[in-house]
Amino acid sequence: MDVRKRAFTLIELLVVIAIIGILLAIMTPALRKAKEQMWYLKCKSGLKSYGMAMKLYTADNEDKYPECSWSVYDGRSSGIPVSCQWHDRRISPDLNPEYAGPVWSYLETQETSMCPTFKKFAMVYGPDHPGHDSSIPIEPQYAYSQNVFLGRMKSNGQPLAVLRESEVVDPANVLVWVEETIWLVPPESVNRWVLNDTCFFTRHPQDSTGLGDHIATYHFTPVERKNEGLGNAVFVDGHADVVDPYNKMETTWGEISGNFRLAWPLRNKFSATKPYTE
Repeated sequence: MDVRKRAFTLIELLVVIAIIGILLAIMTPALRKAKEQMWYLKCKSGLKSYGMAMKLYTADNEDKYPECSWSVYDGRSSGIPVSCQWHDRRISPDLNPEYAGPVWSYLETQETSMCPTFKKFAMVYGPDHPGHDSSIPIEPQYAYSQNVFLGRMKSNGQPLAVLRESEVVDPANVLVWVEETIWLVPPESVNRWVLNDTCFFTRHPQDSTGLGDHIATYHFTPVERKNEGLGNAVFVDGHADVVDPYNKMETTWGEISGNFRLAWPLRNKFSATKPYTE
């Protein structure tokens, strides 16, 4: 007996296509969320590597922190505009070893410096960053900045805050490296600078020169809502965690945001007449 294979009818084919479409609709958000979680963990891991590199550096240098401006990428002789160094491939010590800062040798690879979530946002908003030189392609090289209150000297020869790790009050709650934005976060009272060098300089609200840099806001938020997310930081004690730059706190100094609260290493040591220690 001649038995012929039964073919799908048009209705059956449409039903199969509809089922596949439903499954994709269910799975796509879950896959996207899993990918974003993977990126977040990679960014966090990179910061932990930066934190370990800093600990190794201070252990070899009498507990002293390096100057943040050239701690990892030393572009002083490069001729590259400071505002564009974060996305200029020429700044990479892998290509030009003369641009390696003192902490560079303690890091694993150039890839350690890059957060994939940051890169995704940078490819969209990078060309609009303040001070951008349009002749320099957006090729992100680093995403992390060192807390300026660790290792920076003032013009009068005094520490801006602390020079040594042992001087930090509450190491578990003071960041040493942090993800930073490449755009100005409104309102203007929050920040007036963006990622350029590897210094994270957030200023106290009483500082009339402006509030400086801002912790990243690009994790756990869509690209089109770039100001609604959170950032990663690694702390002096070595642990890394997500932080909220908008987490305000009322203190004897007045209301401060997470940007300054997480960066200031002296806690209760504060001048009543000036925003930093005398």
